[in-house]
Amino acid sequence: MWMDLYQAVTTEGGRYVQGGTCTTVGVAGLVQSGGFNSFSKRFGTAAAGLLEAEIVTADGRVRVVNECNDPDLFWALKGGGGGTFGVVTRVTLRTHELPNSFGAAWGQVKARSNEAFARLIGRFIAFYEQTLFNPHWGEHVHFRPDNTLEIDMISQGLTPEQTLATWQPFFDWVKASPNDFDLVSPGAWAWEARTWWDIDKRSSLFVRDTRAGAPRHHAWGKGDQGEVGIFLHGYDSLWLPASLLQKDRQQSLANALFAASRHQMVRLHIGKGLAGAPPEVRAAARHTATNPAVADAFTLVIIAEGERPPAYPGYARPDLDLAAARKNAHDIDLAAAELRKIAPNSGSYVSESNYFNRGWQQEYWGEHYAKLRSIKSKYDAEGLFFVHHGVGSEEWSADGFTRLL
Repeated sequence: MWMDLYQAVTTEGGRYVQGGTCTTVGVAGLVQSGGFNSFSKRFGTAAAGLLEAEIVTADGRVRVVNECNDPDLFWALKGGGGGTFGVVTRVTLRTHELPNSFGAAWGQVKARSNEAFARLIGRFIAFYEQTLFNPHWGEHVHFRPDNTLEIDMISQGLTPEQTLATWQPFFDWVKASPNDFDLVSPGAWAWEARTWWDIDKRSSLFVRDTRAGAPRHHAWGKGDQGEVGIFLHGYDSLWLPASLLQKDRQQSLANALFAASRHQMVRLHIGKGLAGAPPEVRAAARHTATNPAVADAFTLVIIAEGERPPAYPGYARPDLDLAAARKNAHDIDLAAAELRKIAPNSGSYVSESNYFNRGWQQEYWGEHYAKLRSIKSKYDAEGLFFVHHGVGSEEWSADGFTRLL
């Protein structure tokens, strides 16, 4: 998992490798699905960083694929979906020079009325376009139905002073309207990048894996604790194109975000859109199988909800509240629909998406799908490898056991 690579490459080696934000994400799976994290606007995707892979294909052959050997299969592994083209047993990834610092900005702004919240969303969109729409900033912000803006963003390459100075104008704007907004625990700072995943030096931010036999460096972020064992009621995602940040379209974007937030919390995952990244980063993403829409999107919107008592066998948990679950699922659909009005056919991220997406081929891979189908047929003609909504899965029943075509 990525914590193993961060430990070896960054904490011990002083370099950077593009991986997942959550440290427990699997390495090979992330590469095959695309692979974003908080720093993707500077370092691109994990798929674009793949230099070579060892894979066992359906005919039992062990292949080493790269730009020279089986380049079509190599391309398919860069974002074409995990578990679809074979069993990946080894990957070789590009590493990068490590920035001096990684940083963060945090806080909550609670608006005291719907009108104030709508104004807050509009102000944040303008602030983002003017100040944060660049390779330095990623991670996410949340717009909640209770009229709260939650800031949880991460940066790279900025000093502590630069990080704080970046956010001070926005915090000052909020403080200037005390009758409209309450600003809770705002802050911004940066730390030495090499210590970012060092759980000994940043133990307050991690939960250690204390199971017998677990490597000492295995841990996950405390901020991810609520996702551990979650039983999802619903989930959807879509990319928002950077054209929505143009000044004459910002109000439409703000209105859509406000309307969506009336139904369910809306999360903007800033690092999962590559608009604002350096030209070479966007070009590298276009040379992967990932939906090309990602190169022109400034964010991935994720809308999801579920029950957080761990849904594991043997764990006591209350009975599922079906009425609440169905309401949440419906509200997620309504929120996503508000954003699709301004961003139709914008695509969705295969690894974080609606399980019931009817247009998954176009949503996940866009114009690349026909090529991926051809590669699937070449290396797995009989469909040995099947995953839900994976390339070629329309030829099979939903459980993958009965061939339809």
